[in-house]
Amino acid sequence: MNTKPTPEPIQGFHQPSDVTAANITLPVYVSEAGTKPLIVLHELPGMSRSFIRYCTRMADEGYKVYMPLMFKSPNTQMGKLQSILFCLSSEFRALFSSGRTKEAHARPITTWLYELVRHVANENPGAKIGVVGMCLTGGFSLATIAVPPVEAAIACQPSVPFFFNISTLGMSEKQRDDVSRRMQELPQPCAKGYRYKGDTACRESHMEAAQELLGDGFERYSPDLPGNSHSTLTGDSYSPEVFDDVLKFLNSRL
Repeated sequence: MNTKPTPEPIQGFHQPSDVTAANITLPVYVSEAGTKPLIVLHELPGMSRSFIRYCTRMADEGYKVYMPLMFKSPNTQMGKLQSILFCLSSEFRALFSSGRTKEAHARPITTWLYELVRHVANENPGAKIGVVGMCLTGGFSLATIAVPPVEAAIACQPSVPFFFNISTLGMSEKQRDDVSRRMQELPQPCAKGYRYKGDTACRESHMEAAQELLGDGFERYSPDLPGNSHSTLTGDSYSPEVFDDVLKFLNSRL
């Protein structure tokens, strides 16, 4: 069972409510502004100030942003060493490890995200849902395509799995089949991916795996951004071009 993160008030967002699935309970913030439901998943360093600013901007653009706090507390920005130690922790394994699941390569967080999609759908009857994932969570955004009414997924620098079985993107065979099946029911493309050309965390093989899984359903931002930075929507390497392209893609599908 996971260690529940520590929520704190965030300006522009309602007090978070808990969502529970797969023995995981996580608090989920919802923006006060916006009407079109959009789930935005934070990256490995944590729910940083830069990440919260991105979500606030999306709310200002008309999106009702659902912002789950998966670990630590708001305004967390773990350094490289802290991130490595966190990846070795029991808290990380409870959320993101495939070792405790019945299906090979499946992760508990994916089951929880499916429940979050259903929660968002119940709160927004008839609405189309978008999901944005970054770094650690980039590939998990693609997994949500399997669950109606998700109709658009954004994978920013997807980096899981880190070393082995990259072709799975952290999904079980059944989950990949479910994604492929549902993707065929949606307007093409239904997903988009972004990375920096020299990024060593989000490798070329991660992007190739997404292309292999989704085919025409996956559109890769081309060419890759120049340089060896990592984060495309947050931090010092934030790209205005990616922000605009993500917004354009979501606006066309939601």
